[in-house]
Amino acid sequence: MTTHLQPLRFTGGELGKIARLPLVWAVIVLCALVNLLMAAVATPANTVARYNYASAVAAATGGKVGPEFDRALALIGPSGGAASSGSAASSSGTTPPDTETVPDAKPTGTVIIARIPKNSTMTADELHRQLTAITHGATNTLAGYDATATRDAMLAQVAGDPAATWLMQRKYDVYAARVAHLASTGAALDLAAGSATDPTLNHWTNMTGYLFFETCTLAVLLMALALGYERTAGTEQLMMVTRVGRRLVAPKIAAGLIASTIAYLLLVAAIVIPYLMVFDVRGVWSASVTSQFNTVFGQRPFVTWWDLTIGQYLFVRLALGLAITLCFALFTATLGLLMRNTFAVAGCVGIAVILVIGIVGAAHATGLPWVAWIGGFNPVGVLLLREQWFTELGLDAPTAFWETGVTACSLVYLTAALAAAWRAFRHRNLAA
Repeated sequence: MTTHLQPLRFTGGELGKIARLPLVWAVIVLCALVNLLMAAVATPANTVARYNYASAVAAATGGKVGPEFDRALALIGPSGGAASSGSAASSSGTTPPDTETVPDAKPTGTVIIARIPKNSTMTADELHRQLTAITHGATNTLAGYDATATRDAMLAQVAGDPAATWLMQRKYDVYAARVAHLASTGAALDLAAGSATDPTLNHWTNMTGYLFFETCTLAVLLMALALGYERTAGTEQLMMVTRVGRRLVAPKIAAGLIASTIAYLLLVAAIVIPYLMVFDVRGVWSASVTSQFNTVFGQRPFVTWWDLTIGQYLFVRLALGLAITLCFALFTATLGLLMRNTFAVAGCVGIAVILVIGIVGAAHATGLPWVAWIGGFNPVGVLLLREQWFTELGLDAPTAFWETGVTACSLVYLTAALAAAWRAFRHRNLAA
C-alpha cells in the first residue's frame, strides 16, 4: 500500500516547529530592534529636513531642474515665510505636528507643505535658499560626461590579459551606451532629494547591508534548525527508518525556505515602515536614481544597467537581497543533508563565507582579477559588492549585470547541489 504525504500539511507542521523555538524569535526581535534604530535615528535631522523639503518642492513643481524649475522655485520664494506648526495644523486639520507650511510670495501661487523635524536647526527660509543654490542653472551633467577615463583606468589594470581586456572593453561599450541613453532621457535633471540624495541613499545602502547579513545569518539558523529538529529531539533514527519518514525532509526544507522568506520580510518591514514615517518620499521615489545629485562615492554618476527610479532601485535591491538570503538557505540545506550535526553545518557555512572573503580580498590585493571573479562567483561575492549593485562595478565585475547574473546562477547551482544531496540522503544509512 502506498502512503501519500500531504506536502502543505506537513510543511505547515514543520513551520510550526520552527515558530515554537524561542531562539528564533529572540534573534528576529533583536535584529528588528537594531533595524528600527538605524532607520529612525541614524539620519541627522537637518538631512531629513533637506530631503523632505526637496521632496515637497519636487511634488509641487514636477521635479525637473532647469530654467522652468528655477522660475517656479523663485515664485515659491522665501519671502512668504513659513507658517508655524500650530497655524499649519489649524488651517488644514490634517498636517502632522512636525510640519511647516511654506507659502509662496503670491497668494495664488503654489503652497509647499514640508515635513520638517522639530529638532532640525534649519528654517524653511534656509532650506529654500539652500535648494535654490544647488539647483540654480543646473544642466544635464550626463550630456558632458565622458566615461573614457574610467574605461582607460580599468583597461590599464588588466593590460596583458587578452581575455580580461576583451571583457572589460565590451562592458564599457555597454556602459558608454547607457550614459548616452540616460543623457538623452534627461535623467540627470531629476531633483530627487537635492543635496540630501547622496547621504540618504548611502544611509539606505548601509541599512540594507546590515539587513542582508542579518537575514543570511537567519536563513542559516532557520534551515539548520528545521533539518536538525528531529536530531535535537532524539527522534531522527525513528523517523528516518522508513521511506515515508525520509520524505518528510522535503517539507522541512520547504519550511526552512518559507521561514527564511518570512523573517526577511519582517526585517524589511522593520526598516521600511520607520523610514517612511521619517522621510517624505512622494517627490523623490519617482525620480531617476541617476539624478546628478546621486553619485558613486561622490566621484562619478550613478549609472545603472536599467532605467530605474529611486523607488524601483530600492525595490530591486531588496529583491536581490531576498534571492541571496534564499541562496544561503539552499546551501545550508545541502550541508544539512550531508552532515548530521547542526552546529557543524552552521560552522561550515561560516568557514565558507570567511574563505570567500579572504580569497576575494587577497586577489584584489595582489592584482589577480580572475581569481577575484571566480572566487566571488557566489552569494558571498555578490554581498561584498552591495554598495554598488546594478552599476558598472569597476574591476570587481567583468561584465554588465554581474551581481544579477551571479545571483541567478547561484540559485541554479545550489538548487542542483541540493537535489544531488537529497538523492544521496535517500539511500544513506543513518544507523551509523
